[in-house]
Amino acid sequence: MKLKFRNPQSAIRNQEGVALIMVLWVIAVLSVVVLEFSFAMRTEVNITKNYKEELQLYAMVQGGVQRTIAELIYKHDSKVQQLRKTLTTEEIPPEKKEWVTDGRSYFIPFHQGTCEIKVISEAGKVNINLVSEQMLRKIITLLGFEGEARDIVVDSILDWKDADDFHRLNGAEESYYQSLKEPYQCKNAAFDSIEELLLVRGVNRTLFYGRSDVKKEDEGGKAIQAGLKDIFSIYSPAGQIDINSASPVVLKLVLAIPEEVLQKIVKDREEKPFDHQLDLLMRAPELKPFIEGDRERQSLILYGRTILTPYYTIESRAKVKEGESVRGLKAIVKIDTKEKEGYKILQWVDVLL
Repeated sequence: MKLKFRNPQSAIRNQEGVALIMVLWVIAVLSVVVLEFSFAMRTEVNITKNYKEELQLYAMVQGGVQRTIAELIYKHDSKVQQLRKTLTTEEIPPEKKEWVTDGRSYFIPFHQGTCEIKVISEAGKVNINLVSEQMLRKIITLLGFEGEARDIVVDSILDWKDADDFHRLNGAEESYYQSLKEPYQCKNAAFDSIEELLLVRGVNRTLFYGRSDVKKEDEGGKAIQAGLKDIFSIYSPAGQIDINSASPVVLKLVLAIPEEVLQKIVKDREEKPFDHQLDLLMRAPELKPFIEGDRERQSLILYGRTILTPYYTIESRAKVKEGESVRGLKAIVKIDTKEKEGYKILQWVDVLL
């Protein structure tokens, strides 16, 4: 029997090969662990960064709302108004001028970014609880609804706020809302918030919020088509549209006028409110072809010196300097000197944009 002896060098080489494979496996495992740890840390960093940005954005939109409230308190302060009257336009620095409450944008710079503010007087809207059926039908028609589609919206809004359970020809009462896949009750009472309109038969999100894809004939860009939220309010003192307070978007819809005529009206009313229709047509003669002789359109407009109503909608939108994060906030406030802080928050809605 012959004995076979293994070459010691061959055994050593085999051991070295096994060791090399084990080392490679260890390196591979460690690489996976390191990559996983790196990914986890990167995720943690991004989460922390996003959380920090979110806090900064929310602080900015809140700061924007508080700054706006301060401006509105000044607007209702007789001493401040008296002081402003004694100064000429040239003597008042731009940052000290009274804010116009027609929905135009104001920008407030912060260290972390910028906040865009829009403040709208509720006096420039129509009270949904006071509007007549005739006026409501005209407004819905101006928004592009005709025939049965218009009648469904009008009748359903009237059915929602009346006290009885008898539906109009194209309206809806309890039986209709209970037959839906997700049923709910018909209000049969006055609107407590304008967002309730989204519950009414025939009112979709486009009709309520408006559209931003309407092409401008002269610029080829995007224009904003007003929605029900821009026109109606539960805080407005009137059932018509105040020519001196309404936002440009609403005026353009109601008067059906080109941009240059609209801007002239906005500029003229800032200098002096329109007292009556003759005053409007004398100071803005370009408007004559659009409303003269049109009694239906004329009946939508409320003239006279605007009563300073204390209700305002504030829309605050903040964006960080470096990044795409955006945060929004909407608040409805009442300026009231009887309140400890001089105002009262009626509605507060966080908007994630």
